[in-house]
Amino acid sequence: MTRKHRPSPPPRSAAPAAQPTTWRWRQDLPLLALVTLVALAGFANALCNGFVGDDVGIIEHNPRLDRPWDVRTFFTTPYWGEYLPNSRLYRPLTTMSFALDRAVFGPAPFGVHLVNVLTNAAIAALVYALVLRYTRRRLPALLTALLFSIHPVHTEVVANGVGRAELGATLAMLVALHLHLSYIRHADAPQPRRRARLKQAARLATLATLYLVALLFKESAVVLPGLMFLAEWLLVRGGAWRAMLPRLPGYLLLVVPLAIFVAARVAVVGPQPPAPQEVLLGASTAQRLLHASATTLQYIGQLAFPLWLCADYSDYRNLIRPTLADPLVLASLAAWVGLAALTGSLARRRRHLPLFALGWFFLALLPASNLLMPVGTIRADRLLFVPSLGFTLIAGDLLARLTRHQKVLGVSLVLIIMGFYGWRTWTRNQDWYSQDTLWARTVRDNPGSAMAWYGHGQSLHRQQQLELAAQAYERAGQLRASAGFFYGDAHRGHADVLRILGDDAGAIRQYQLLIEREPPDFRVYVNLAQAYKRQNDTAQALAAIAEAIRLQPDEPALWDIKASILRQAGMTLEAHAASQQAAQMRDRR
Repeated sequence: MTRKHRPSPPPRSAAPAAQPTTWRWRQDLPLLALVTLVALAGFANALCNGFVGDDVGIIEHNPRLDRPWDVRTFFTTPYWGEYLPNSRLYRPLTTMSFALDRAVFGPAPFGVHLVNVLTNAAIAALVYALVLRYTRRRLPALLTALLFSIHPVHTEVVANGVGRAELGATLAMLVALHLHLSYIRHADAPQPRRRARLKQAARLATLATLYLVALLFKESAVVLPGLMFLAEWLLVRGGAWRAMLPRLPGYLLLVVPLAIFVAARVAVVGPQPPAPQEVLLGASTAQRLLHASATTLQYIGQLAFPLWLCADYSDYRNLIRPTLADPLVLASLAAWVGLAALTGSLARRRRHLPLFALGWFFLALLPASNLLMPVGTIRADRLLFVPSLGFTLIAGDLLARLTRHQKVLGVSLVLIIMGFYGWRTWTRNQDWYSQDTLWARTVRDNPGSAMAWYGHGQSLHRQQQLELAAQAYERAGQLRASAGFFYGDAHRGHADVLRILGDDAGAIRQYQLLIEREPPDFRVYVNLAQAYKRQNDTAQALAAIAEAIRLQPDEPALWDIKASILRQAGMTLEAHAASQQAAQMRDRR
């Protein structure tokens, strides 16, 4: 029996032709509209949110936003400005975008949230177009974009004002990837004309500019060249290494915008990276790596089943000191072995789309994973915004394959997942409605978060629930103290509440702790003086107000307080002299 001749597969070094996508506008425009509408509907209730968490310092109480024309200030000051001058973050375009929001919509939070929701919808539409252009398959592109558009882990980005950093960077990155594909396809075609070569040079310059824009929104965009390389190598070139070698010089040109960003950042905030979270301080390199491994597994589980979401994962009851005996660490190490086997299997079968999706997820997560170096957070939902595209791409591809073979089952599963995602996103958006809702639910979900207890104490303080506020402040201070840290803000809030409640002795203890543990603050001495005054301890009250005057000598109100203390003690002449001093200082102003 003669054997049928089977043509041999092309060698791995041969690059498949990058065929342009055939756009069918009658099909694609309705699908783009569907993705956009789903994204808008999923986050519509976020438009009612106020300024929550970091929004307060970066947006609500940021005087730089009143001067949108002062571009120089945005590029020469840190992200947090004077609110937290040592934050070591540099995101000038993010801050500038908030200034434009204020100029157009006013200082209310609605404008910030409207821009966030619209930007998320635009990103979802770009995801659909990008996946379609690279894969040339509409159903996987549609399902990927739908899952991405309302994934619940995105609520911390879209429903929170300061999520603008991720949104702006992601928008610039996706536009750059679209332009990158156009650049590749024109580069593969003959370029006999000078005009065509100039267009390619313009595309490359625009790519570099978009990269710089993304970096100026958020530094995690540093991975863009790697994502571009993965897309070209696996999706356009079909995994052909040799075809990528002539392309390397073009990628090296992206070092220029990266160097510009690094130089600007170092000039403004210095060369040091942001300090790691306190619960990670003191951990060895091995412990940090084990924690990063376990956290990566938790991220994957959270993407697959995003039921438990939290604004702060730091737990001061359990400092990060993992060992190989921890079940989650063991599971994560086993998962790495399984991932290596899966990657090898996909590579042998030339399944380039899932390989690209896996590469996208891990590369996009790498800068904030604590694997390379300690970063400013141990875990956060917002860090999954860009990496989640890799997850939704795998999920969309699998659901599309299932739908083609088992239509009823596939469609039913898509509807169930979209329904669950939509419900969870809608309910999570409500957690970000106000400071009160966010911190109350964060305390419920993570009772070991000192930051959540402090925020909850502030909310209760505003609501005049003073006994509960004192308990929340005290709990925040205890949590950090149990880990060897001092929480000055919590002690200050606790002291202020105790003073209002009439517990002057308790307030004095808290103020004295602040004086012992933190740099001098004249306001602490003023409050301490008032507490001593109520106890009729004139000597201590005068000593405290004298220290306040030393720290703030040009403030006439301090002399008024001194006068009231002296008057209460029956020292009429001295009180009159202090009042005259206050009046003279006001006249000089």
